[in-house]
Amino acid sequence: MRKKKNRLITIVSALLVLVLVIGAYFYVSYLNKKKQEAEEKKSSSASVTITNFDRNKITKIDIKHDGIHLVLEKVKDKWIVNGINNPLYFDQDKIDDIAFSCAQMTAEKVADTNPKDLKKYGLDNPKSIVEATLSDGKKVTFYLGSETPITSTYYLMKKGDPKVYVVWTNHAENFTIKPQKLLSVKIPEIDTQNITYVKLVRKGQPTIEIKKVDEKNPKDNEWKYYIRLWNLVQPYSQPVGVASDKFSEFIENVPNFSPEDIVGEDVYNPKYGLQSPRIELIVKDNKNTLHLFVGNNANDSTVYCRMADSKVVFTMSTYKTDFMNTIKPFDLIEKFAYIVNIDYVDKIEIFTKEKKHTLILDKKLIKKARSEEEADEYKYNFQADGRKIDEDTFKKFYQEIIGLLIDGENDKKPTGTPEVTMKFYLVNKKVDVMQYIPYNDDFYMVVRNGKSDFVIAKEQVQKVLKDLEDLVAGKYKPPEN
Repeated sequence: MRKKKNRLITIVSALLVLVLVIGAYFYVSYLNKKKQEAEEKKSSSASVTITNFDRNKITKIDIKHDGIHLVLEKVKDKWIVNGINNPLYFDQDKIDDIAFSCAQMTAEKVADTNPKDLKKYGLDNPKSIVEATLSDGKKVTFYLGSETPITSTYYLMKKGDPKVYVVWTNHAENFTIKPQKLLSVKIPEIDTQNITYVKLVRKGQPTIEIKKVDEKNPKDNEWKYYIRLWNLVQPYSQPVGVASDKFSEFIENVPNFSPEDIVGEDVYNPKYGLQSPRIELIVKDNKNTLHLFVGNNANDSTVYCRMADSKVVFTMSTYKTDFMNTIKPFDLIEKFAYIVNIDYVDKIEIFTKEKKHTLILDKKLIKKARSEEEADEYKYNFQADGRKIDEDTFKKFYQEIIGLLIDGENDKKPTGTPEVTMKFYLVNKKVDVMQYIPYNDDFYMVVRNGKSDFVIAKEQVQKVLKDLEDLVAGKYKPPEN
């Protein structure tokens, strides 16, 4: 019993020692943390104030460096530069930052309280001289010296103060700013989900122009027949539907536009190539318009640009603009030779040299759509040369007709006798005529209402004709998907 008691005392003692050790560890850690915080606070408070006044009191800033003389003046609460009285040209935030350097200058430390030799600080011949004039007429002048041995800091003096200070590089950058860095480039933000218009003009390549279909506009109402969100209105002889996925890939490049560097305002300088730009791009969403000109290459990786509403020339990385050089109209379009919603078709006539077939699409409206999310519901009565065709079979054959896919662009005028003609009689009394005229032994020219931009493989059209014969004879077997 006594041994058990002694053993228990030993265990309790060991636990108490362990608790004391852990407590001591945390206490020492706490003291070290407090000491570190105090040192950091002391270090932070060791920074030296050179100027401390409201930057809004500054009315003028003179900056002289490297043979450059900039005069920044505040006119009606907006900054202008060198007398050019158009605040929109200038980056107001950047100039405010320069004013902040003048008004709230803080040094990391004092390098010398009473310097005997200014040369070793680069202050015998300052890198920059900056004079800020206040609203009461007082002036504050700074002299920027050389970079310190510790990178990212510079020597600086203030007129009337004998000390040499060490200041951070942001102040040095503000005091040695180049004129073009003060110019403002505003590239409008474009909502790629609400694009209404795109136009791409390029030297030596066809113009691409795309318009969104507005079903609320009576002029655009008919395009809903052809199942289109956008129309490519240039460069082809008539509007062509745009493939949504390809268009999205193209337009998603636009938000990447951003300037690399500001060059200046001399838009007429021939080296920029902006008097007759290589590329012009217009993109509109439901709120904003972006209108960009692209000129000559500045070097291997950048190109000169400007916005249409600005004289400011800037550079942009070529990887952000290359997509405009490579895109082709054919890449952007739906490849259907002719597609129309079955609900808007009353009759189809198909002619060959030997035969004529008539497809009747009789329908009765049984339920009117009550919202844009719904569609009208019809009861159909389909016929092929007088033979009644069940709805499922007819619709599968109809998918073949509208599923004909073009294979390329046509470089010939549509002359000659068509081997196949398809006439689509629409509910609005319009008749669309599709003709297939031999291009060569393998392809037809696709002629829509007398105009041709594309070719299609003959075997596609011949397959539809064969299946049409089977449909009329009651032997049609839909192709397997």
